[in-house]
Amino acid sequence: YDGLMLAASTGVIIASMQYRVGAFGFLFLEPLLSRGSDDAPGNMGLWDQTLAIRWIKENIHSFSGDPDLITLFGESAGGGSVSLHLISPVTRGLVRRGIMQSGTINAPWSYMTAERALEIGKQLVSDCSCNASQLLDSPSRVMACMRGVDSKTISTMQWNSYSGILGFPSAPTIDGHFPPKDPMEPLMEGDFPETEILIGSNLDEGTYFLLYDFIDYFSKDNLVKLQRDKYLELVNTIFKNMTKLEREAIIFQYTNWDNIDDDILNVKLISDIVGDYFFICPTNHFAENFAKHGLNVYYYYFMQRPTTSLWGEWMGVIHGDDIGYVFGHPLNMSVAYNARERDLSFRMMGAFANFAHTGKPGNSDVNWPAYTKKEPHYFIFHAEDSGIGRGPRAPTCAFWNDFFPRLKQHQSCDCSEAPDSVKLTEHLDMINLTSAVNFPLPANASPAQTALPLLLLLAALV
Repeated sequence: YDGLMLAASTGVIIASMQYRVGAFGFLFLEPLLSRGSDDAPGNMGLWDQTLAIRWIKENIHSFSGDPDLITLFGESAGGGSVSLHLISPVTRGLVRRGIMQSGTINAPWSYMTAERALEIGKQLVSDCSCNASQLLDSPSRVMACMRGVDSKTISTMQWNSYSGILGFPSAPTIDGHFPPKDPMEPLMEGDFPETEILIGSNLDEGTYFLLYDFIDYFSKDNLVKLQRDKYLELVNTIFKNMTKLEREAIIFQYTNWDNIDDDILNVKLISDIVGDYFFICPTNHFAENFAKHGLNVYYYYFMQRPTTSLWGEWMGVIHGDDIGYVFGHPLNMSVAYNARERDLSFRMMGAFANFAHTGKPGNSDVNWPAYTKKEPHYFIFHAEDSGIGRGPRAPTCAFWNDFFPRLKQHQSCDCSEAPDSVKLTEHLDMINLTSAVNFPLPANASPAQTALPLLLLLAALV
């Protein structure tokens, strides 16, 4: 992304990095290779990011930047990477703050187990005609074969392991090194350094992915109706790896019991399921756990549908719609944004810059309270009606973050009756570097004035 507008408007230094993605960045075959081999260790993309962060830390003073005021920010999988860097022992302490837009490492799509990554790696080797069965006996021969495969073939074949909606074939892997354990463990334990985070979600996170995966059910431009049987079919497909009881619980939670045959509302419900499960509720959970351990958390909820959107009205404020406003796209007068959207863009850029400077996105003119589990305040970004809300989507996220894990736990235990923690009476609400801008510094600027905060961008993995 072009950081020119953001840098010029706010007085922060913007840097972006390049890193390997897909199989080139995350192919994991380490357990099958010779001890000490670095042919396919997994998480190469994360190590690329780490190298960039360390370089910035060591050299940003040469660009009038403050190495102690580095704020790492990213959207979608970029947000997942940011959150991982905040809790990983490899990179902890390298950055001061983090901004996560629609992505955290605890999201279901944001990481994978070593077992799953190894399975995907072996599948890719086989699909590239390199005989995965020889990995144990002749790993060097297999890897030599893989090095001879052209990059386009690898890029194409890796998608054979796509496992359904947001089931990407590459992601940060729990390899015992970069993430030494399931990222939920340090998150729950508070095993991370003192920091501040700015975190947020968009109103309709799920619609884009529904269209992408179920093009036969939906239309990009026109609202379609979803009959009850098709709605149930989609739920059972999306959650095919869950138990029947778990799928029934999801359907129960996301049913309009006043009229189960409301085929317009069914579209909204299936969109909410995808947005809540994959994005909004993991974001809430991440924010809650950081706040629970006494760290400052600020939450935003982006609710502005761009006037320039090329997506159908039914899709709403989709995943990624906030990016243009953060980077000042509405300030480009050749694009048909309106004056209120330009003002919104200025406000969002100002909030990100304030956060990089001070650890707080608000200012004397903007009341932005911190987010806590007890007081889950969020700031609404909207061109017409910004303000403070609570949640977001607290009832459904109580289902996903509190009730659903206990339901899973109960299924795995030998219990004659549901433990108290699963009783529905406790959850009644569930029913209802490169883009820096050179700008002149004052002739009398002191060293303190010239040490500028830095926003270091991690783009999304695609």
